[in-house]
Amino acid sequence: MPDAPLVPGQPSYRSAIIGGWQLLRQQFKSLAGTIIIFMILLMIGFIADGILGAISPGNSDLWRLPMYLWIYVISIGFYHLLAKAIAGQDWATGDLLWGIRRAEAWALSLLPAALASILMAFSGLSVTPGHPLPPDTFTRPDFWIGMLVSTLTGTFFGYVFMLYAAYGATPKSALKSALHVFSNRLAWLFFPYVITLIMMLALVIAAIPVGLFLGLIGFLLKFLATPALMKLVFGVLFLIISVALIMAMLIWVYGSLIIATGALAGPDGQEGRLIT
Repeated sequence: MPDAPLVPGQPSYRSAIIGGWQLLRQQFKSLAGTIIIFMILLMIGFIADGILGAISPGNSDLWRLPMYLWIYVISIGFYHLLAKAIAGQDWATGDLLWGIRRAEAWALSLLPAALASILMAFSGLSVTPGHPLPPDTFTRPDFWIGMLVSTLTGTFFGYVFMLYAAYGATPKSALKSALHVFSNRLAWLFFPYVITLIMMLALVIAAIPVGLFLGLIGFLLKFLATPALMKLVFGVLFLIISVALIMAMLIWVYGSLIIATGALAGPDGQEGRLIT
């Protein structure tokens, strides 16, 4: 088992980001298959929502609730698994289902799932497929207010889920500790957006060599393969690289966020330590 990518003491922006990078560097290969399964499990929620929405378009806002609920519960299991990997503990792909097996995880996910469904319904973004958004969508004050509320609640409950899944906090303690992000731990309110910006910058930088590589392969295939084979090979390579980049970003970003959550963890959560 590789060394745990943790820095002793309270995390800083720098130590959280470095810890996430160390997790990616040390355990990308071992986590790759599990990340693919995690993405498939997430897709089940989106597919089910699409099917139910097609069957009963008039209830599309209602069907969104179980989709969000499923995504949150699966994500709780993902955080639990990553916390084990970060702490250098043994983990298994079955840990992805950790949240599904716990009534507390479902109960904890119900409120943010309901809020997300309501905010989406009133945002104006939940339109019938094939129909354009109303022209005044992005100029309405209520749209931007809804986006702000959605952003803040998403950040808050993200920390709640990680406190519960990664630091052993009870649901009540997780909610209480996460509230610190709006008071004496205000700096951590912005960390998810900082790491997201860094991720976007990393993707832009990575796109340069990836684009050059794919361009070279396409140039060679133009002379060595038939058009149909060229499209197939090029499409497969693009898919593999895209999936690999997504997996890397998931490990790095959420690993960093889990480490950062330690700044909010209280005594109730294993004395502020990752799960043991």
